[in-house]
Amino acid sequence: MIRAGYVREEDLRTSRQQLLGTTAGAILAFGFAHGAAFADENEDGAAERRENTIVITGSYIRGTAEDGLLPVDVFSTEDLEVAGIDSPLEFIKTLPSVGTVLGDSNQFKAGADQGVGSINLRNLGRERTLVLVNGRRTMPTPGDGAADTQLIPMFALERIEILKDGAASTYGSDAIAGVANFVTRKSFDGFEASADYSFVDGSDGDYQVSFLAGKNLDKANFLFGVGYQHRSELPTVERDYTMPAYGANPSGWSALSNPAIYIPLTSGGSPLGIGVDGSLLNACEELGGVDGYFPTSAVSGFPACRYPYVPFDNLVEDEDRYQVYAQTDVDLAADLTLHAEALFASTELNSLAYSPSYPPVQGPNGPGSTSAFYVPRSNPGFETFLDQTFAAGSYPQLLSSGASILLGRPFALGGNPLDPHGASRGFSRNEGIRLSAGLEKEFSDKFRGELYTTWLKSTREAGAPDVIGGRLQAALLGLGGSDCDGTTPGANGCLYFNPFINASPGNPALGLSNPAYVPGLENDPDVINWFSSYSGARGEEEQLIVDLVFSGETSFSLFGGDGLSYAFGAQYRDSDYTNTPLNKYTDPDAVPCAVEGDFTCLDDPNDTNFPTGPFIFLGQYPRENLSQDVYALFGETAMDFGPDVEVTLAARYEDYGGNVGSTFNPKLSARWQITDILALRGSVGTTFRGPLAGDLTESGSTGVAAFNAAGGAYKATQYQGNPNIDPEEALTTNLGILFKTDNFSFSADYWSYDFEGQFVDLPFQAIANAVIAADAPTDGTAAVDCSSPFTQFIVFDGGCVQDTTIASDISRVNTRVVNGPDVKTSGFDLAADYHRDLGETRLSFGLGATYTDEYSVDDFVYEGLTFSTGYDAVGFANYDRSPGTVPKWRGNAFARAEHGNLTANYYLRYVSGVKDNQCPETAACTSTPEFGPTNFGRKVDPYLQHDLAFSYAMDLEDKKVVMRLGIENVLDQEPSSARLPLSYDPYIGNPLGRVYRVSAKVNF
Repeated sequence: MIRAGYVREEDLRTSRQQLLGTTAGAILAFGFAHGAAFADENEDGAAERRENTIVITGSYIRGTAEDGLLPVDVFSTEDLEVAGIDSPLEFIKTLPSVGTVLGDSNQFKAGADQGVGSINLRNLGRERTLVLVNGRRTMPTPGDGAADTQLIPMFALERIEILKDGAASTYGSDAIAGVANFVTRKSFDGFEASADYSFVDGSDGDYQVSFLAGKNLDKANFLFGVGYQHRSELPTVERDYTMPAYGANPSGWSALSNPAIYIPLTSGGSPLGIGVDGSLLNACEELGGVDGYFPTSAVSGFPACRYPYVPFDNLVEDEDRYQVYAQTDVDLAADLTLHAEALFASTELNSLAYSPSYPPVQGPNGPGSTSAFYVPRSNPGFETFLDQTFAAGSYPQLLSSGASILLGRPFALGGNPLDPHGASRGFSRNEGIRLSAGLEKEFSDKFRGELYTTWLKSTREAGAPDVIGGRLQAALLGLGGSDCDGTTPGANGCLYFNPFINASPGNPALGLSNPAYVPGLENDPDVINWFSSYSGARGEEEQLIVDLVFSGETSFSLFGGDGLSYAFGAQYRDSDYTNTPLNKYTDPDAVPCAVEGDFTCLDDPNDTNFPTGPFIFLGQYPRENLSQDVYALFGETAMDFGPDVEVTLAARYEDYGGNVGSTFNPKLSARWQITDILALRGSVGTTFRGPLAGDLTESGSTGVAAFNAAGGAYKATQYQGNPNIDPEEALTTNLGILFKTDNFSFSADYWSYDFEGQFVDLPFQAIANAVIAADAPTDGTAAVDCSSPFTQFIVFDGGCVQDTTIASDISRVNTRVVNGPDVKTSGFDLAADYHRDLGETRLSFGLGATYTDEYSVDDFVYEGLTFSTGYDAVGFANYDRSPGTVPKWRGNAFARAEHGNLTANYYLRYVSGVKDNQCPETAACTSTPEFGPTNFGRKVDPYLQHDLAFSYAMDLEDKKVVMRLGIENVLDQEPSSARLPLSYDPYIGNPLGRVYRVSAKVNF
């Protein structure tokens, strides 16, 4: 837990709110426009001016206090170090005001954003919290709109400021929920080295090292630092709670397995029966699966092998992060300062663990998971398959010429032979460059200006492994491999792929042997590599941001106040975004259809032969080259109405051009100092977020998702932008009380957001659910109402036939970006801090908590269709709807004792429990065909974590050394059960268990 510490104004420096400039010529013209007096000026005065200038996040006006009009929390680097925080993401997760945040683990929630850090104030979405470094924008995730906080150099920070209030009137788009400002050190002189290591049971541990050097000269300060952080892979098999029985939590299990379900066929195509591969040897259960049943209707079905894919995944992925940061402040004159900073940062996850292979949602003949592939009897594993699956002398043994794979996947319980753990491996790499420079000019004691330019470039390249369906079918026929030359199966360099379980020695994730394994039937790695490829893209975004801000004070006052303060300025933002497929298979222009070289899927947009690309599961990424320009004017004024009342009025005009148009957003804030120890504050204003260029384009990407109506089966999705969406808007309100004495402080704030027109995709779950009866089973057998207007968004395998088509026949759901339902959220923030000296020992206590009272979502109505009815998300898991998990309470508390060079800390973290809204009130949450109903995860219990941290500071000659020891999750508390694939809710519980951390920092 991190407490919000009170920072004295005399300890703060300029650059809290830096401003942006254009070119070197413009900066120089700005700096010398009013004359330049250089060496003969008083340089000490310039340095003192910078030291005493304060502009708190949320205002451009100098002298704004931390406990002023707006709810701003300030966290010092010492707070972070004592608590063992070594990344921005880990810090963000400790904030009670932050909602669902995840980027470093749990692929089932982080999705394609593994390794990306973010901040999500008030559960309004990470793209609605503006992230700044030294008051200026920082690297976004390309095309996403949300900043990647993992690229921020923690080792160079002085403090972090969190504004928990809408701030678009000051900063423009993206600040709907609030602002996070990461402030670097100023005037640092010396050298600092730090390192820490965390012992995590089941992994090789996490560690980081950083070096920072600074030098003060007569007229300048230079700062340079480098940092490196590593997180080690933590497999799911190291935590028992991730693998409950199938009958308890079926979320992490699939009927599309290997051992697969086969239908042997005669030469004329007649079926000869059905069987699960290796069933005579009990291969499924010996490898960790469950012999099960797959229903095709309420009264029929066939045998299946239920497969747990979670053991092949990781709780934490292997991750490396690098940062290089440089900064300089130069006094060009007594009234002129040059500031420049440069940052290069990178996050690499080069070995992401996925299921051994994905299940097919289509084959070379089009959509559908059933009978998507065919295996001839000439396949090397076929005869053994017959012997291990069907009785001697049976029709399949005697008459089959091949077999259709009714349900299955290339690799499952036997693992992927290309990886020692049995997983398939993907990657994600994020890189950012940030350059910012400008001049700050004092025109007089009462008037100043700043001109800055910031250039950002962020790159994200990510790929997930998948199988190319056409090539897989060729390999099943004996025509696979990179050296295949000719049309004779298994000859002239052509290879067979053996899909049967007899090719696998065992389950490497669980350490189980395969009774059906036959040495010599293994697959050649070349054929696997030949039909496998990455699905992914390389996104790149460049931004140029120019800010010009003037601020000052006048002697004009009302009722005896100190005068009027003001700020005004302009901003220009230019953004260019490109998206490039990783390879031709990911490119819908190069390979649009299921088979390479086939373009017939583009002929008729209404048939079932639609362009989903060649992969059996994952989608494609179209090429994009988008740009956007935004212009803004803003102003702010603050006036004291007597000695005890301060009022600030801010407004901003921002123009997006085109169909989006412009917005105007005012904000009024006030503070009343009732007595020396008691004050009230409040603010009300409008805020907004404009659409990204990608939101406005008609093109989109294809993907897959698990559909509840189809029994959790993965189906294709098609996403599109919308050129006719309007900006998001919100009315934000904050009312607070502040109480502060010499050794005690307390604050309570009521906050409220009335949010309109949020950018959302039409909900694919709601679309699929709308075409079946409300009380229908969600195992895929429910009949589809083909007269439903929602069928216009769905493509069905074989078309939609009344009384015949069922939910499992869904092949693709089309969705697009729209202005979604209105949201109203409100609650309270509480904070308290107390300290007292007992002799030579100082005791400190504190707490911070957020109570979310309401998060109501209106009916989702689009073009006259109701996609979902309204609901209140507070206290619910919301796994199938926005905004995700919303506990009523999130809170932290701490106790600290400081005696001489020794400091001891105790931290408490609390998150209240939630209910799974998917569970009916009077029935079981879900059921399995084999074991019946289960209520696993109906209620996710509260999570309580205890941490201890100790530090000892000592002087060794001219060096200051600080040693720290921490124990996180002292009681080794496991997260509560949740009906998710990993069986826990990552937004409530901690998956790591007890962690020991040691660290050292040396200053000299």
